[in-house]
Amino acid sequence: MNYWEFKHSLKEKKFSPVYLFIGEEKSLMEEALTDLRKVRFSDINYVSFFAEDITWNDLLPYLESPPLFGNQFIVVRHAQNLKENFPKKLEILLKGLTNTCLVFIANAEEEKPKRIPFQKFIPPEGIVEFGKFRADTLRRWIKEKFKEKGKEIEEEGVYLLSLSFSGNLGILLQEMEKVCLFVGEKSLVTVEDLKKVLSPQEVAFYTFLDALIKKDFYLAFSGIDTLWNEGLYPSVILEIIVKQIRQLLRVQALLKDGFSSEEIRKKLGLHPFIIKKSQEALVKYNAAELLNIYFLLRQVDQEFKSTGKDPRLLLEKVVLKISAKN
Repeated sequence: MNYWEFKHSLKEKKFSPVYLFIGEEKSLMEEALTDLRKVRFSDINYVSFFAEDITWNDLLPYLESPPLFGNQFIVVRHAQNLKENFPKKLEILLKGLTNTCLVFIANAEEEKPKRIPFQKFIPPEGIVEFGKFRADTLRRWIKEKFKEKGKEIEEEGVYLLSLSFSGNLGILLQEMEKVCLFVGEKSLVTVEDLKKVLSPQEVAFYTFLDALIKKDFYLAFSGIDTLWNEGLYPSVILEIIVKQIRQLLRVQALLKDGFSSEEIRKKLGLHPFIIKKSQEALVKYNAAELLNIYFLLRQVDQEFKSTGKDPRLLLEKVVLKISAKN
C-alpha cells in the first residue's frame, strides 16, 4: 500500500491492528501517523519507543494486558534496529489485537534501507510504503494540503512550490503553513502571496528560470545575485540551467513529432503550467539555438572543474550568451 491508498483506507475506516511504515519520506510517515491517531481512536493511551532502547519483550506487557477502559496506540520508531528474533508469543498476540493499534516506523532515516525481518508477520493491509513523490504526485499532494486548509492555489504557485521544495517535504509543509497564515481568510493562494512568504532563495530560483525563458538577462542577473548571496553553489546554479534547456529540447522534439500539449504532459510527467511556459519559450528559441546553448553549458561545466576561472563570471557569461541569441 502506498501513501494515497493509506489515506483512502482511513476515509473508508478500514484499519489494520498493526502497521509497518517503511520508506524514505519521514515527514509523510509522521503525517500518516497523526492522521491514523485522529481517525482510529477518539481517546487513547499513547506510548512511544525507539527501537534502540527496547527489546521485543518490552512490548509484550502492553499487548498481553491492554487497558480495560479506552484504547492504546503504540509507536516504535527506528524499527529496523529491533534486535533478537520475533517471539512466537508476540506473533499470536498481534493477531488478536482489539483496542490496540501498533505502528512500526522503519528506514525513515536510513541512506541504505535495512531488511525488516519481521515484515512477514505484518498483515499486507498494514504495510505502507512512503517513497519519494513523482512530480505529478507531489503536485497533487500540494493541492490536497491546501484543500485541507480550505484553500486553493494557482497552478503557477503549485509549480513554484514543487520546483523549490521537491527534495524536502518537511520544509515544504512548514512553508505551506506559513503561507496559509499569511493569506488569512483568502481562499485563493497566488504566486505573489508565495513570493512574499518564501525565502529569497526559492523566489530567486523561480525568477531566474523564468527570466532565462524570457531572455530577460537583467532579471536573470538579479536572480544569480540572490542565489549567490544565499550560498548556492555555482555548479548547482549551472545544473539548474542545464535541466531547463534539456527540458525545452524534449518538449520541442515532441512538438515537432506532432504530439499535443496534453500528450507531452503525460509523456514527460510535467505540470501543464511547465508545458505552457516551455511553449512560450520555444517561440524565442529554435532547435539549433537550444543545442548550441546546451553544448555551451557543458563546456562551462568543464571550465568549472578544470580551470581557476571565477565561477560567477563564467555563469554571467553564459547568461549573456543565452540572452543574446535571437
